Amino acid sequence: MASSYPFESNNMMTTDDNSENNWTRVIRIPAHLKSLKYGANKYVLLLSFFSPYHLIGIGLLVSLFLPTIVITVLSVICVIYPLTKQILRYYNFLQTPYSTDIIRSTYTARCDGDFVVCLIGLRPNGANPFTKSFIEAGNAFRDMLAELESNPTLGYMGGDIYVGANDRKSTTLVVQYWRDYESLERWTHTKMGVHIKTMLAYMKNDRVNGINGVWHETYKVKDGQYEAIYLNMPPMGLALATQAVHEIKTNNASERIQRRIKEKQAQSMLNTSEKN
Repeated sequence: MASSYPFESNNMMTTDDNSENNWTRVIRIPAHLKSLKYGANKYVLLLSFFSPYHLIGIGLLVSLFLPTIVITVLSVICVIYPLTKQILRYYNFLQTPYSTDIIRSTYTARCDGDFVVCLIGLRPNGANPFTKSFIEAGNAFRDMLAELESNPTLGYMGGDIYVGANDRKSTTLVVQYWRDYESLERWTHTKMGVHIKTMLAYMKNDRVNGINGVWHETYKVKDGQYEAIYLNMPPMGLALATQAVHEIKTNNASERIQRRIKEKQAQSMLNTSEKN
């Protein structure tokens, strides 16, 4: 019996093991997935400022100034090229984007001890997303994340970047997982650190006129007081930041919460018996 599921490949393995021992079977995650640069697309936020009509209008406007032959060639390329690629993907001649590193099973997250979840957001409030202050803030976010990922002693465990998709205009969302609140607070208040410099620049340039909005929320999570489930997904969320472990059932959320509590009780009883 295989000890862990591999990532998607031509020789995928499966298991029928339904025992609780799945909780101790950690899934190995490639190191490159831990970096927030993996899968990030910094241009997605622009979709909240531009609609398909903008793109169509730009195409029609450009066509007025180009020769017919050039327009024809560009049109064929823009239609035939992606269509051909999609057909090749359908028949498995090309790899489907974002299909690699999928864990072809059900898994959950395991984090031993308390931890902290911090949500941070940045949102351009004006009609122009290309303001100097917004670009600088975006670069500062990138620098902060690079600093955190380069130094494991800071207490940062991992995270990811998302873009909201609602009619209230998208906001960039950074999800961070920290070992404890003290580590988070210590990093945010480090003198001349990236975070301090970013906040000072915001207070000076954006706080009054409100060109850009920033926000954050912080949650302290007690040991075992969380629940997570992932099915046919790449490593993500808490499982990516801590440990991904096998899970067979998808409808036992309450049991997943209780499992860590039972594990702690068993460990406590074992420690007590060893002392006696």
